[in-house]
Amino acid sequence: MRGRDGARLRSGDDARGGQLEGMAIALGLDGASEVPVLVLERALFLDPQLDLAELLAPLWQAQPPPYLVFADAHRALGVLAERGVSAPARFGCATVAGTLLGEGADRRRDHRPLDRSVREFLERELPDGLLTLSSTGTRLASEAEALLELLRTMTPMLRDRSLAKVYSFECSLIPAVVAMEAAGIGVDAPGFERIAGSWVRERAELDVDAETEGVVERAARLDKLISTYRYWARDYVGPDQRMRCRLHPLAADSGRFSCTEPNLQQVPAEHTAPGLRACFVAAKGHKLIIADYAQIELRVAAHLAPCEAMRAVFRAGRDPHRATAANLAGKPEHEVDSHERKLAKAVNFGFLFGMGARRFAQYARDSYGLELDERQAAAAREAFFRTFPGIAAWHRRIGALSRAGEREDITVVTAMGRRRTFLAGKFSFNAALNIPVQGTAAEGFKIAMLRLQPALAEIGGRGVLVVHDEYIAEVPEEHAERGRGIVEQVMVAAMGELVDSVPILVEAAIADHWG
Repeated sequence: MRGRDGARLRSGDDARGGQLEGMAIALGLDGASEVPVLVLERALFLDPQLDLAELLAPLWQAQPPPYLVFADAHRALGVLAERGVSAPARFGCATVAGTLLGEGADRRRDHRPLDRSVREFLERELPDGLLTLSSTGTRLASEAEALLELLRTMTPMLRDRSLAKVYSFECSLIPAVVAMEAAGIGVDAPGFERIAGSWVRERAELDVDAETEGVVERAARLDKLISTYRYWARDYVGPDQRMRCRLHPLAADSGRFSCTEPNLQQVPAEHTAPGLRACFVAAKGHKLIIADYAQIELRVAAHLAPCEAMRAVFRAGRDPHRATAANLAGKPEHEVDSHERKLAKAVNFGFLFGMGARRFAQYARDSYGLELDERQAAAAREAFFRTFPGIAAWHRRIGALSRAGEREDITVVTAMGRRRTFLAGKFSFNAALNIPVQGTAAEGFKIAMLRLQPALAEIGGRGVLVVHDEYIAEVPEEHAERGRGIVEQVMVAAMGELVDSVPILVEAAIADHWG
């Protein structure tokens, strides 16, 4: 494949808008001593009359549906979608399999070139040398043949590690991810430019020589905003006034999405960059549905720990932050004021994943504007564990694993079976707490994303962006209320399949813009 600039694409490069240079299809026929390979040469794809969907239809639509294997299904299906080819009914992916089998221990995440996987799992090499036009067919044929052997080797390994279910699920999610990337989200580009331009003007007018603390902090913040977002409208908004990012379903050990080119998950909130999120808008005649799981990490932790005290708070419809605040302040929950609740919110989220008192004091200051000394932070930590003893017991169990992890490999798992292995001597107490919780939340979110694609399509809607625990859909204006109901119901039910000991709450709003 070649990119927009004509340069040959390598593993991990952005394949959007790329040109197909060739395709090889290996046929794994039962009982065959050799694997026949069909190679479609570059000249075929340069033919403007070629209907690739029609060309592949006999393979895609065969009965029973064949199981197709891709080196990188996310990349391949994205390229094929640009040529009007839908995802096949059944397919597998060597990148997904290799990433899950890596269990986060090798730190390669989802960047797994095929030649590296062949070397690792098959203990041999693909043909050497740089690809040239004359060697493309040979190389593609070798890769296609190796893919069949690779998946045959990986499949029993996935089963042995109880990863077959999560592997199948992650593969099934890919078409929904490809569709969301293709949809993009609407952007008011002139508005975006005005805001970015105002940062540049303000920065030029700041007298940094005054060296007052406020001026220096403001200058640093403006420098960050300008260097990151100044040219997004120019570089990433398409002719249809939509911005399209790359989503990465497996780049994090927990299974949470990451995002690049551009990273829409890091668009600053209103208090940091006023008006910027409001530049992301619904298409004409449509509305955005912006839905978020409420306190999902606390709910998942209450389920997994398990913590009956925290479960009881959620079952009764109480506020977990008020429960902690009441314990901190020694007063009934209904008497807790807003400042006390803010402190308790910092406490709950800060100490849930093993933060120490000193680190918490810094976290409370940076994230919530709260000033605490180390003694006050330690008292807050004690109050948190006193309020939720099941969480304290969970921390003690993980602490015991930490000691064992000095001499042996330790593995933690999510509800669906995703694994994260810490090699001997490299155990992380905080990550061992975090990954099962965030990973389980990510799995419930992904189940919802998979089911929302067809459900929203029935009313002419579609998902346009995922941001951590937030799902953003775009639906026709006349179906906005129905769309909100669909999103809420599907998200609640999906998470409830994995987390069934506490109620799941989704907060969804209808809006003209993301803000």
